[in-house]
Amino acid sequence: MIVLEKMPYRLEHTAICIGKFDGLHSGHRLLIDSIREYENKQKVLFTFSFPDTGSIYSEQEKRFLAEKLGIDVYINCPFDDRLSHMLPEEFLDEVLRGQCGADAISVGEDFRFGFGRSGDVDYLRDRSERDGFALHVVPKKEMFGGPVSSTRIRKLLVDGEIGKAGELLGQPYFIYGTVCHGNQIARARLDMPTANQIPPPEKILPPYGVYASRVWTKHGIYDGVTNIGRKPTIPGENAAGVETHIFEFDSDLYGTKLCVELHSFLRREQKFSSLGALREQMKADKERCAAYFRTRGIQ
Repeated sequence: MIVLEKMPYRLEHTAICIGKFDGLHSGHRLLIDSIREYENKQKVLFTFSFPDTGSIYSEQEKRFLAEKLGIDVYINCPFDDRLSHMLPEEFLDEVLRGQCGADAISVGEDFRFGFGRSGDVDYLRDRSERDGFALHVVPKKEMFGGPVSSTRIRKLLVDGEIGKAGELLGQPYFIYGTVCHGNQIARARLDMPTANQIPPPEKILPPYGVYASRVWTKHGIYDGVTNIGRKPTIPGENAAGVETHIFEFDSDLYGTKLCVELHSFLRREQKFSSLGALREQMKADKERCAAYFRTRGIQ
């Protein structure tokens, strides 16, 4: 997948879906699905670069997911002073049609653009009829009595409703990033080696605790048990992190990318009286996690 972050772009004959895509949730995927029919055109996801505060997925995670969804070109356009003052016709003609070479454009039904948000889908319809580019206007997706939105998903994550959040997302919520070195206590003293990740500070995390997880590694897909939090039983000040014990796995993952999907919340993080007590609880967590996947037949 090609990633572009600076204008001008130089693309031709593309099909573009455009939006904020802050969660790449199941509603956003309808926009991506609408450009799949253009087999002979590059599929472009066009989003905007805003300061991140409370993101479902980090920028790295969004790019990882976009590539999995079949996007050929990922554009993260800086929402700078020049762009914010563009009139709708300037943005359409210069950026989307000119620099991005859009032959087909897909937007949500409430999409607005241009200075003062003066451009809308009616304007795009008029221009598509006049200029001959294809336009797809995608209605909002409804689930559980309301529209799918990043705001709803954020609240579900904060409340620990990991399963329901995954349904709105269209796949389990995940943490994607490089495996880093930890304090080695899990391997040396708890007999449960873990792969450690440090999530970016802008990423929303569910409540600190233990989760049944599926782990995508360069070697394949494995079941795992994941702890999110500050490891209160371990002495010292520990930064918030993600550590995953991968079942039936003993290869070196340091420096590689890991995708950890969270499937079910098992228990809150807690401080134990000793490392021995923690070790017994971790064994129980592993057994409970294995039973979860076994009873659901998740492969």
